[in-house]
Amino acid sequence: MTLDGPNESHTAQDSMHNPIPNSSVRYMRGQWVYSQGTPALNLFRIETGLLRLVKVTLKGRVLTVRHLLPGDYFGEEALGNCHHQYGVEALTRTLVVPLEPATLEVAQAAVILRNLSEQMSRAMQYGYHLQTGELKQRVVRYLLELADTPLGGEDGENLLFVKATHELIAEGTFSTRESVSKIITELREASFIESGYRQITLKNIDGLHQIIAQPKLDELQGSRGLQGVI
Repeated sequence: MTLDGPNESHTAQDSMHNPIPNSSVRYMRGQWVYSQGTPALNLFRIETGLLRLVKVTLKGRVLTVRHLLPGDYFGEEALGNCHHQYGVEALTRTLVVPLEPATLEVAQAAVILRNLSEQMSRAMQYGYHLQTGELKQRVVRYLLELADTPLGGEDGENLLFVKATHELIAEGTFSTRESVSKIITELREASFIESGYRQITLKNIDGLHQIIAQPKLDELQGSRGLQGVI
């Protein structure tokens, strides 16, 4: 089966409510594959692009839980006949394939479980990073992470850039847009980055890595201090 075949690829508008298993669905940036709290009827596999799992808090705040890369499976709530605990939003143009849980073969199920395990490891690492260091370190770490996804790229001067808004960065670092904007301004004034409309260019990669390395040094010094007390 050719995923991009003329009769096998559907738009999100046509298929988001009744996705056809094993037929690809195209989503544009900002469209939702499904919303939090809706019935989980299908598993999904991302073929191209970048998605994010988001959680909407009781106060209406949107938080990024994890990112989904090509080859990742999601919608695992369908395996337990549950409702979706998170929503899934397209961050770029994305191609997604719905899968019917009842038709999964043993070998395919093993691949899915292995991938979900890998995603859990990534999510745990992501959660750890959110609790390490100050907001500036979290913002820089998130920018470097996004640079290695379909949101990243290289400009004509071979500088890495990230296509992201301050709001997206705030949702990915459990912060606020205002706080992120302040950090972005500080980084720009220090010549670490250059920011424009929906794009941030990483001008000083070495300097950015030094910023995120600082918490590790602080932790080491704190550990030595505790040893001295003991």
